[in-house]
Amino acid sequence: LGGREYDLVILSDHGMTPSASYRVLYGETLGKTVERILDGDAALRGGPSLSMQASFSDTSEYADVGPQVVDVVAQISPPSQRTFRRGLGHLRDWLRSRYGLRELILPEKYRVEQNHDVVVTYSSCLALLYFADDPKPLDLADIARDPRRANLYLGLLNHPGVGLLGTRSGPAVHLESTIGRAIIVDGHLEVIDGRNPLENYQTGELVVRAVEHLVSQANTGDVTIFGAYDGYEIVSFDDQIGAHGAAGGNQLHPFLIGPEHLHLDKARIEDARDIHSTLMTRYAATALR
Repeated sequence: LGGREYDLVILSDHGMTPSASYRVLYGETLGKTVERILDGDAALRGGPSLSMQASFSDTSEYADVGPQVVDVVAQISPPSQRTFRRGLGHLRDWLRSRYGLRELILPEKYRVEQNHDVVVTYSSCLALLYFADDPKPLDLADIARDPRRANLYLGLLNHPGVGLLGTRSGPAVHLESTIGRAIIVDGHLEVIDGRNPLENYQTGELVVRAVEHLVSQANTGDVTIFGAYDGYEIVSFDDQIGAHGAAGGNQLHPFLIGPEHLHLDKARIEDARDIHSTLMTRYAATALR
């Protein structure tokens, strides 16, 4: 209408996979599971447990939704209803004062401090576990050499809410589930015991390379934990009914919609960084013509 030609391109940053809450299914958070395994191992061995301490974030994506709703109701209430508005203000402040205490509202996070031997943090259906008593990134051999670390690894591996564990293993990435083990080197996956542990999560080239890239990063957890996936529903470590951020289901599949003349259907987009070049090279070609 303004006499200018614009293209509208719509991007979704991810898809979604139906999910079930780990806490609801198993009666405890992932952090409590880790703590329970550590304490049980220490009791059996008669030695000290690796320590961890819980904290809660007040900057969660959904942390302030409740108070904001109450605040909006107060703002649209007639000025004459002062008592009602004042009561809503007290309710808003009360809700905010309870954040950090209620697992239903805020996702549990564990913070890194010098006196914490184990740190676990998660978002949706992906979790990262660090053995913070060692400053360097650890690989599977380092974990296996310490009985306390090895017992925690095995405890998580056999937990029904955990579907896959990823660790560094020299130049390779090691993947393990209850059905088998595999290694990934330069995008190539080789099953070394049992069946492909990625079997339930999809085994396409893009998934394999994405998992390898994630697990091999220096600042990734010493153990990368994927929620269990049955082909339809995935276990989420946060209280969510739809998950994204890991492998498994439609969470892997974002979409890009644009004008037909851009021929986006012929583009090869394998990484978020490909989007800029995919779009801008088309406009550069148009400008040159």
